[in-house]
Amino acid sequence: MGDLTERLVAELVDAVRAQIRKEHNDRLRDVYLIGDIEKDTARGTIERLRELASENNRPIALYINSAGGNVTDGLAIHDSVRHIVSRGIEVTIVVQGMAYSMGSIVLQAASDGRRFSFPHSWIMIHEPAKWAGWQSTTAAAQHLERLKQMQDQIYNILSSRSGKPLRQIIRDTKRTDFYLDARRALDYGLIDAIVAGELPQPKAVDMKDAAAIAAPQHGFAAAEKRPDLGEAAAAGKTEAPPATTRETP
Repeated sequence: MGDLTERLVAELVDAVRAQIRKEHNDRLRDVYLIGDIEKDTARGTIERLRELASENNRPIALYINSAGGNVTDGLAIHDSVRHIVSRGIEVTIVVQGMAYSMGSIVLQAASDGRRFSFPHSWIMIHEPAKWAGWQSTTAAAQHLERLKQMQDQIYNILSSRSGKPLRQIIRDTKRTDFYLDARRALDYGLIDAIVAGELPQPKAVDMKDAAAIAAPQHGFAAAEKRPDLGEAAAAGKTEAPPATTRETP
């Protein structure tokens, strides 16, 4: 009887240790993008994502709480996530606080149906703009041309993932910051679901479809059918208090 009890206790201890190891490993698959998006932040985020992707094909979760930042650094994170998705690795992105400006663009890189937000988070999209002094009209023209190309990239990402027409994206972000709480972001198509507790389990990804899933110019099936707000989206803009530090791309 004593041997049986000891064996059962040993098995229970092993099971508990295995569960602790599993939970520890699961936590290690989380990546956090906190603060302004700039060179160092982007490098750290991309390195961590690539490290996790190289270890195995288990899902990765990226949590965002950012007021935005540099356009090219944000696009670098976005493209890195899309590359990982194209390899058949599920990437969930969760807004935890705010995803403003380039933070909202990084959010769109998640796997199909895996753009989430906590209930009291905010998302903001706007017209990309960054002005500086130029030494010549040629430099100004080159800067404006590059800015126009970046605007086209960002507008196409937002339109593709939200399902909204390109003209509506441009209209809603023209000359103003367009703030949406979690519910309105869901209706607008910028997220797929609002979560309050455990994240929904990821679905299996067919490797033969992974490349198509990752293509930014393609449409994506929504996890929940959302009504098209049309003109109401532009008319019902909600103002939120700006973050303490917020850079516009």
